[in-house]
Amino acid sequence: MQTGAARLERLCERLSRDPRVSELQLRVADRGGTIDYSWSAPGSRATHAIASSTKTFAAVLVLRKVAAGELTLEQPLASILPRDDLIGLNRFGDVDHADEITVRDVLAHTSGIPNYYATKTLDPASDIAAVTGADPGWSYADTLDIARGMSAAFAPHSGRAEYGFTNYQLIGRLIETLYGCSLADALDRELLAPLGMSDTALLTPQSLALFEAASPLLYGPQSYRGARRLASLGAEGALVSTTADTMRFLRAVFEGEALDPAMLELALSDRLPLFPRVTYGVGIMALGLPRLLTRLPKPGLLYGHAGMTGHVMFAEPVSGLYVVGTINQLAEPRLSFRLLIGALRAVGAR
Repeated sequence: MQTGAARLERLCERLSRDPRVSELQLRVADRGGTIDYSWSAPGSRATHAIASSTKTFAAVLVLRKVAAGELTLEQPLASILPRDDLIGLNRFGDVDHADEITVRDVLAHTSGIPNYYATKTLDPASDIAAVTGADPGWSYADTLDIARGMSAAFAPHSGRAEYGFTNYQLIGRLIETLYGCSLADALDRELLAPLGMSDTALLTPQSLALFEAASPLLYGPQSYRGARRLASLGAEGALVSTTADTMRFLRAVFEGEALDPAMLELALSDRLPLFPRVTYGVGIMALGLPRLLTRLPKPGLLYGHAGMTGHVMFAEPVSGLYVVGTINQLAEPRLSFRLLIGALRAVGAR
């Protein structure tokens, strides 16, 4: 009978041969220390873009300020950021809701602010390498202007959630205001350096070499060269990391080192539906999978985040399992979840 490690090895080798996968990496661990498995495609680079998994890092920075009593989740965002930044972002029902948008709303995607990134969709029939390589990126002000030209789907905190990158553009600016420094410096000073995450950094227009040094990204069968596009994302999704560092962060969050347990509970509560099988709290996704898929003995919800580059980062607190991995593919999100589910099945059958 195969061991969990042997099943993980077979999973990684099989998926790595898929031409849609670029430099697959996987790391699986458990709270008790009985599982500590890692796999990297032969010759792969250590770092990779983790995309929207960055959002949880950003949310932790804000939640730490909540824990310190420096703000509340229900505080109007206009009491911290310039009100002009918020005017016109949500005009649902012919009413400007600038003064109603709270810190929680932007963290939990309940602001109703339109998703500016919907205008950045790529045409898979185009020359992706050329188009993305020539893209100059965009600024914080650009994202707000784009969102103002779009229609809001609902008023803030009206019982609905809609995933929107504009929310985390505002979170990035909120973090810079709260911490009095750049987002990159706040992440490094408050999280990355204290946790020893020396291989993790924020991709910015000034640090594009991080993109070149990381695992190459694919968009379908084509090469993705959008370094400046990713660098424009900030708190939305601009971190470059490794599976070792991301595992370090994930464990620090769920084991009380990086975030007070009361704040974690707050982040996981009051979740709203976002995608099929996915609900969203405060910067953290909850993924519900049936036991038939995972083979976990005591299945619960998976908590963490996924990124558009094929990055997954999830904890399963009931069994104490942690899984992080990447396929470095922007156009095949199901493949990254196949990696996640396969990893859970491999160790869940033990």
